[in-house]
Amino acid sequence: MKKGFLLAFIISVLISNANGQMYLKVKVAPQFYTAFFDTLHVPSALNNWDPSFNYEMISENLFKIPAFQGNTEYKITRGNWNTVEAAINGNDIANRTITYQKDDTIVIEVKQWKDLYTSSAHTASPQIHLLKSDFNMPQLSSTRRVWIYLPADYYTSGDDYPVLYMHDGQNLFDKPYSFVGEWKVDEALDQFESSGERSCIVIGIDNGGGERINEYTPYKHPTYGGGQGETYTTFLVQTLKPFIDSHFRTLPGPKNTGIAGSSLGGLISYYAAIKHPEIFGKVGVFSPSFWYSDSLFADVTTYEPFDNQKFYIVAGQNEDEDMVPDIDNYIDKMKIRGINDEQLLRLIQPDGQHSEWFWAREFPAAYKWLDLWDKGLVKTEESIDSQIFMSINESPSLNPRFIISSELTTPAKVVIIDEKGNQFQTFLPTNHATISMDSTAKAGVYFAHFSSGKHNQTIKFIKM
Repeated sequence: MKKGFLLAFIISVLISNANGQMYLKVKVAPQFYTAFFDTLHVPSALNNWDPSFNYEMISENLFKIPAFQGNTEYKITRGNWNTVEAAINGNDIANRTITYQKDDTIVIEVKQWKDLYTSSAHTASPQIHLLKSDFNMPQLSSTRRVWIYLPADYYTSGDDYPVLYMHDGQNLFDKPYSFVGEWKVDEALDQFESSGERSCIVIGIDNGGGERINEYTPYKHPTYGGGQGETYTTFLVQTLKPFIDSHFRTLPGPKNTGIAGSSLGGLISYYAAIKHPEIFGKVGVFSPSFWYSDSLFADVTTYEPFDNQKFYIVAGQNEDEDMVPDIDNYIDKMKIRGINDEQLLRLIQPDGQHSEWFWAREFPAAYKWLDLWDKGLVKTEESIDSQIFMSINESPSLNPRFIISSELTTPAKVVIIDEKGNQFQTFLPTNHATISMDSTAKAGVYFAHFSSGKHNQTIKFIKM
């Protein structure tokens, strides 16, 4: 069934049961990035142009418009005026106009978002997605843009994945958003995949701009201030990580959870790891700003390392004169606390500088040595399953149905999970069959996870 016909059919069904209501259907097709967890809003003259206002949503991006007289103007946002819709070239567009008419459905298309437009060429891999443009940071009374890298086989393998949390998200994946160049983390992980090795989920948290020093430093500096690093770390541990673990298929233990960053990002990565070794088992410390405060030294003296914790510490010979001595002092303290040589790699590069190009170059080696899979990156035959044993009739669909292949030799279990990570429906092990999703399910994004012996598969789909 063609998408246009399906959309018209869905809308006609909804309208026929709606007693003369009017609807607004918003299709989102920006050139780059549609956030997984952003919601659309419809500010208008009817609601005093409140950018966070929303009409009743009947299904994904289908709004019921209350009756009004004559015409009104409106626009589409993702919750505030910074995220308002724009023309394909990023320019502002005129207010949209709508005339109320019963039994009518207006279909519009968002071409671009103001906050995501850039005139420069994007360099991000197709595996990069915007998780949320305003992820809540309750500990800091703030919000932050968060990115996610999903391995190319995430939706087909059914595997659980390690997660690497990284700071300065603007500089990790896409050059137009970076300060002075990007780390090319996505290109590096794509290359591992193409060579038969395993990538992982990467969460990139944008820095807070003027709050960067505050959030990335656990202690105050007499000149530069700061000191909210502990609160930022609490956000990572108590808010962000639980969200990721509940919404994505992750390996949540410390041996499969990493944290990495450079400069002040290296400092806060190190701090988070020694404060929470039960959370962060793999630690990438690039050119750390240990100079910022000697108070961190006291934390190392009480640090209790986990047996499987690993630190990759790299810097350049051409950085600040205190860089290498500071690193060596901290390493000496860590060894006194029980870290052994197999858990720590110190690398000082003769040509290294305090710069993105240097950290980008060193990232692949750090990723490989830290080994977030904790069993090597090379894919084994057991982990590769190219056969497809389950398919879906259509997505989006009013009645999603899943077809289990007759070529399957052992019974399969199918579990449907909603976008919040909650198990919605479970089907008992079955051989060749067609199974249907519960018709009472609310509209939204779901995942159907198939497992049969060594075969695993996940299908992402939309229930209308």
